[in-house]
Amino acid sequence: MHMTKLAVTTSLAVGIIAVAACSGSKAGSNFQGVPDASGALGAGQLGDDSGLSGLTSTLTGTVLAPEGTIPIAGALVYFTTSQPDPIPDGTYCDKCVSLPADTFTTTGADGTFSLAAPQGHFFFVVQKGQFRRVREIDTVGGPQKIDKSMTTLPGKMDKANGDDIPKMALIDAEFDKIDETLGKLGLAGAFDEYSEGAGGANSQEALLSDPAKLAQYHFVFRGCSSCDDGYSSKGEYIKNLQDYVKAGGKLYVTDWSYEYVHQGWPQYLSFETNGTPGFGGGCIGEYDAPATTIDPGMKDWLGAQSITSFSTEGNWSIITKVNSVNTTDADGNPTTVTPHVWIAGTSPDGETPNTVSFEDGCGRVLFSTYHTEGTTGGGSTDFLPQEKALMYVLLEVSVCATNSGPPR
Repeated sequence: MHMTKLAVTTSLAVGIIAVAACSGSKAGSNFQGVPDASGALGAGQLGDDSGLSGLTSTLTGTVLAPEGTIPIAGALVYFTTSQPDPIPDGTYCDKCVSLPADTFTTTGADGTFSLAAPQGHFFFVVQKGQFRRVREIDTVGGPQKIDKSMTTLPGKMDKANGDDIPKMALIDAEFDKIDETLGKLGLAGAFDEYSEGAGGANSQEALLSDPAKLAQYHFVFRGCSSCDDGYSSKGEYIKNLQDYVKAGGKLYVTDWSYEYVHQGWPQYLSFETNGTPGFGGGCIGEYDAPATTIDPGMKDWLGAQSITSFSTEGNWSIITKVNSVNTTDADGNPTTVTPHVWIAGTSPDGETPNTVSFEDGCGRVLFSTYHTEGTTGGGSTDFLPQEKALMYVLLEVSVCATNSGPPR
């Protein structure tokens, strides 16, 4: 079978695979088999692939977010004769390798796809990062519209019925109610909540002090709180987060909680301190920022939803500069990482980055200068552009670690 040289992910012997075109959006998949020394996938990757000649069906549809209306760009859509292996339950190093052609496609900016397939019985898979839905399908020949029930990413874990989502931990934020945004995205109740401060097994202290507990999660969210919540200044907890990210975890932080990033990764981002240097000096007053979408993929995706101009609401910090850092990649090889700017905004300092991410080892750190839910709060059901942008970035950074293309 012809091999297409794309960035694809594997998790050691587990065989987790995710496609990522080097110049565009990344997406995830999961086949059996691991690459051999030549870069080709090993035997069994598609089961008995002798029936994969003679492409006679054209599968079409739209991949949607768990809430059922927002299109997902760059999602992987594929068919396979083998039941996909399970996605690891906790933090893991998701590395990119190669994937054969003629069995997959990725969705466009509007979430649509068209995939040629042979007639037969297959496992049909849609996936983005650790969000994956697997259903059995009979292809019938000719055009075949796939129902949205098969192409909507799941909002809860149900492995027995083919649904996977990332395991997420959220530290309740004093100000930024990320849980409200996740709920609106169709993920209500799909994450573990930890209360601020100390006080039992479900407290912030219990999570940050225990590397084994952190390692249970693909994502950890720390929304805006006080400039010093008592934990971002503790070296032990910062070291645990550094190790968590290097092992493949994703850490998402917003505005006044910026010291989690500044203490753990001080060389990547420079912050405005308004003449008050030292710990917490980057906590400033609120401003709204007319936004410029810097990432081309995000710009096309927002444009497909008729969002061409917007402001980010509820900014409480300013990134003055993103810095290139000499470090090592997921394999321990020397590399240079420059934080990727997704959105910039007009701050009191001019146009500055306000949504960024960067790689560290196998994982990623995400930071935004603004509240995820903006200034709406109060259980609003309307989506702000910045809430949609959050979903886009979270999905993009949840795919395999690769040195190809821009940092994620």
